[in-house]
Amino acid sequence: MKLRVVLATMPSVMIAVMLTPGCGETPSPSNRAPAAQRLSKNRRENSAMLIGSIASTLNKLPDEIVLELAPPIPILDDSRSSDGKEVLATCQVTPAVPDGPFNYLKIPRGNVDFRKLGVRAGDIVRYFVVADQESIEFGIRKETYLELPVRRLDFNNPATALIVETGLSGEVLTPERIEIWRFSDKRMNEIRVRLTRYIKQRKPAIDWEPSPDESALRLLTDRLNQWLRNRPKTEDGWLADPLLSNLPKPWLESKSFEEGLFQPTESRELQQAIWLRDISIWAKKDALTDIEVASALFDWTVRNIQLDGPGSAAVVHRPWQALMYGHGTAEQRAWVFAELCRQQQLDVVMLGLGKKWWLPALLSEGKLYLFDARLGLPLRGKKPGQVATLADLTDDPTLLENLNLDGEPNYPIGADDLPRIEAWLVASPLQMSHRAAWLQQALEGDDFVVLSADLRRVAKKLAESTNVSDVQLWPKPWETILEEQALGPTDRLAAAQRFLVFAQRPRLWKARVLHFRGTKEVPYEDREDPLAQPEYGHREAAKLYHNPRIRPPEEKLKQLDPGRQAVYRRAKGDASYWLGLLSYDRGKQEVAADWLEKRTLAATPEGPWTAGARYNLARTFEAQGKLAEAIELLQANNSPQRHGNLLRARWLQQQLEEESLSK
Repeated sequence: MKLRVVLATMPSVMIAVMLTPGCGETPSPSNRAPAAQRLSKNRRENSAMLIGSIASTLNKLPDEIVLELAPPIPILDDSRSSDGKEVLATCQVTPAVPDGPFNYLKIPRGNVDFRKLGVRAGDIVRYFVVADQESIEFGIRKETYLELPVRRLDFNNPATALIVETGLSGEVLTPERIEIWRFSDKRMNEIRVRLTRYIKQRKPAIDWEPSPDESALRLLTDRLNQWLRNRPKTEDGWLADPLLSNLPKPWLESKSFEEGLFQPTESRELQQAIWLRDISIWAKKDALTDIEVASALFDWTVRNIQLDGPGSAAVVHRPWQALMYGHGTAEQRAWVFAELCRQQQLDVVMLGLGKKWWLPALLSEGKLYLFDARLGLPLRGKKPGQVATLADLTDDPTLLENLNLDGEPNYPIGADDLPRIEAWLVASPLQMSHRAAWLQQALEGDDFVVLSADLRRVAKKLAESTNVSDVQLWPKPWETILEEQALGPTDRLAAAQRFLVFAQRPRLWKARVLHFRGTKEVPYEDREDPLAQPEYGHREAAKLYHNPRIRPPEEKLKQLDPGRQAVYRRAKGDASYWLGLLSYDRGKQEVAADWLEKRTLAATPEGPWTAGARYNLARTFEAQGKLAEAIELLQANNSPQRHGNLLRARWLQQQLEEESLSK
């Protein structure tokens, strides 16, 4: 821009001189070629160096997790008041700003001196003005609190009045209890401020999570865009998928599918792809055929993503969240399954009827193999152990009837629905972009990860199938973005509280990431290096899950304040449950049973992992040959997966009876 301005202000004669060749010289291609070639060579070299750095960053994200956080300390609580009693505060507008927000806290009783306590900007006021409505209805006032960052002490009354950053929705004339905490660690304070900003203002609406590895993700985005700028411009014949034309107008106008740069929010999706790639490599175990690989990945998904009931979308929206938190709706489960299969070069589509989603299906050799994420089961074919195809159901409607159970609602799809079943192609905005295709093409060998969706190829394969009535783009990945951007304050609070466990307990985040990584052998190109070592992700994850900072003893937990105690108990419960799942995947069934039965179900009988622990304990008993115990657990499991668990119990009962007859 500056160059154009300078040229525009030069006299026309000077411009003519600058653009005229020197005496006796005529510019020729041969004179210009070396400079162009050098520029092209430099671009290629820079691009190669950057892509190597990008690949290394993607693969080494677990090593970039910040683990150390200083715990918060109380500046003011009941014991620190001047009379040893509760400190109660009203909230009104600041006297000097009559039209301002309700952010002026005053202590009418005067039993505190903020100046002597050293209260300062950035400290957090816990204002106990929120009560749990359900507890009030039962005659008990179970209080929770708002967290409000201190802006400053009041200039006119600094001993008993202060101003907070975030205003309330209304004034509080009846004094309510306050505490003031200081997060001495800069990172801890930043986490609190950012979560408060998200809860109160929805800023930012996407990628608000202050994860322990976010610095590495920001660096990744910078390097990606530097690589894009240095990448030699070549024609590769890429065209936006025609299915995109069916999207709402704002998506099309954004042009986000064309060249463009990587957005900060997209680094999380790249991280997600690495997690999925690594999981798919070890979770498929010894499977070889498409059906075997898909079945193994579906089984891992069902065991590791506990099924949520309808209306449970406050916390989980995208696959990375379902993976990290370990639960999700049936559609989110199916999405994780589809992305795991994508990393193994398998095509999974969603089947639906009108606007009604049904299940994910593996497209292999012209057939659609059916996996029901609600049931947690592949649909059974004509023979035990066989996965049914859509054509099988059309040919033999009794296969659908066999999914009905006495005393339970019938299976939602009937034989009359099959001729109208549609296929929906799975892809996120990033997966349909040119930049994702470029990056995938640049990654090779052990660094390769599937980032781009080749929907034209899948659509062509589906067109050759006579079992679907229409092919469309699955709207879920697009709707998810809009849903997350429109979350209300109650849902944002729930999401922030759940993420706080990982923000305050970063070792738990690292344990999860290493759990996903699994064991990785030394890359082929490094096998001659005597210092190169395998990456024992599962072993390191188990160590971190056991770490006393994640699983502190009960006597230490009881010494904590209620807020920290809740976070630490949740982290401990999460680690215990995930140790059970990890032990199962490592073939240690007795250890898995101990973690699931004693450390999870017995410790918290009606806790957040009750449904998943019962199901996985049943699967552990099944793996041990204890079919009667597995059947009992599955029949007693009144979870969102109840129908599928009862079907599995029925199949195990048939197996048990056949084994009894054969003896």
